[in-house]
Amino acid sequence: MGGPQRGRDREGARLLARELIHEITAGSPGPTPARRRRRLSPRVAIPAGGLLTAAVVALTWLQPDTSASALNIRQEGGYYIIEIKDLYANPKMYEEQLRHYGLDVSLKVRPATAAFEREVFPTAPDMSVVSEIQGINPPGPCDMVGDACAIGLKIPVGFKGTALVAVGRKARPGEKYDVTTSWDTKGEPMHCVPFANKTVAEVRATLTERGVRISGFLVPDLTAEKAGGGSEQASVPDTWLVRGGFFTEPGVAVVVAHTIPLPQRAIDARNKAKGCAAS
Repeated sequence: MGGPQRGRDREGARLLARELIHEITAGSPGPTPARRRRRLSPRVAIPAGGLLTAAVVALTWLQPDTSASALNIRQEGGYYIIEIKDLYANPKMYEEQLRHYGLDVSLKVRPATAAFEREVFPTAPDMSVVSEIQGINPPGPCDMVGDACAIGLKIPVGFKGTALVAVGRKARPGEKYDVTTSWDTKGEPMHCVPFANKTVAEVRATLTERGVRISGFLVPDLTAEKAGGGSEQASVPDTWLVRGGFFTEPGVAVVVAHTIPLPQRAIDARNKAKGCAAS
């Protein structure tokens, strides 16, 4: 039981692990964090007159609704304004409502790690970004990576394309993330927490304080010609040094560790890229 799903989970973890190991060993991470799916999130500012609308959308976006409709769709300013009332509804319920408005759009709500809860990401069948479909952000700046602050989405009236809109939602206990990132990304529990080159024992204690357990380890191959190689291990000595990590589900982390410390230049580059103080 669970074999195929477990295999997909392991493959997703391997893909993310390679990206994380590359980011860690390269020593100069870019502004976009490693994720299972690299993507850009359009952000739409709401004018001052839309403050009340934003507040209403926020309530329906964050809280499931017991009514039969999974979405609340209304027309405004040449757009369909869509509020997700039930983040845990059967996807067919979303499609039925969207088809009623003549939209060939599928909405897939995916469990996401904290940094990407509420992210709206629309793609065409060829995986290109559909710029016509946009997330709606609350007033003010978005302090999350990728503008993952959306409280709804809007689609132009008369949109004739085909799109799949992925939306991040909070994962339930024990539910595997479909969207994840390095654990020190803005919005994640280890953001700006000094962990690099601390021992596994020290970082384990830090994670325990945050209600997180370690499920396994990734050991990078520092001799590989191309960064990103490494092996998975169930355990490593507590004296090994931590280089990074990521969450696979709520309260569960995989740790990147090695016997060789991470160069200080790599630590400084990561801190700068993530907006953290030098360590």
